[in-house]
Amino acid sequence: MSHSCRLEQSVYNGMLHKLSAYTTAFALIAALTAYADSRTQLKPGWNLFSTEQDVEMGLEVAKQAEIKLPILNDPSATAYINRLGKQLVARAPHNDPHYVWQFKIVNDRNINAFALPGGLIYINRGVFESAENEAQLAGVIAHETGHVVLRHGTSQVSKAYIAQAPLSIIGGVLGSNSVGSVLAQLGIQFATNSILLKYSRDAEQQADIVGVQILHDSGYHPLAMVQFFETIQAQSKGRASEFFSDHPNPENRINYVQAEIEKLGGPPPNARADSPDFHEIKNRLMSLADTRPR
Repeated sequence: MSHSCRLEQSVYNGMLHKLSAYTTAFALIAALTAYADSRTQLKPGWNLFSTEQDVEMGLEVAKQAEIKLPILNDPSATAYINRLGKQLVARAPHNDPHYVWQFKIVNDRNINAFALPGGLIYINRGVFESAENEAQLAGVIAHETGHVVLRHGTSQVSKAYIAQAPLSIIGGVLGSNSVGSVLAQLGIQFATNSILLKYSRDAEQQADIVGVQILHDSGYHPLAMVQFFETIQAQSKGRASEFFSDHPNPENRINYVQAEIEKLGGPPPNARADSPDFHEIKNRLMSLADTRPR
């Protein structure tokens, strides 16, 4: 073999060696990435409704809710909760473009929060007052967002509807029945015991897991959510009890939350916990009377 051929073979062999090294490195990176984020994959529950109908149902029930509830009319607080909420839902899985994400504060010192189908989320001022930092407030919003994107409310309505009128369902389509007529047929109105708001422990666990993922991907420490739930559970009955009457406390909450954090590769680096805006709004709300006339 000539000198030039040997040189070419040597260069070729060197290139193969480098290519093999790069391939091994990329494979290792891919494997580490997969290991670092093996998050739980959850899908929305079985549903007769479209996501557009989720929004229609949510807006319909919201009209009733806002007649009964003292919605806080404070532009600064409302702007803050919507900024925070929209940052969080931007990281939510199954975030459908039809959802109308709106976040409102209820002027009620009871610790509670709820979500209606289609992206309408209500947070009592009592949540602000009990939260120690912004990450804990974000955890409540992320949990409620989990209920929306997993479509827990309309999944429950779907099951109730098909149990009442199975012959009117063909191929999982509602036919000529509008959302309004379905609500009327099932007698669904805004109330804490509505099937739109009463979730099983399994649904609560799913909302926790999605909430953990949203917090992590938004840069917050995911444990903040379960820390808030533990805080209000440890408080005396009364203000704290309303939350758990509407949100059954799943078994081993801290254990599966920690397990999900491990699947995500641990908390995000330099996880944020707080902001001056949160404390400004919290102090503002704490200075208000117990309820504000609408």
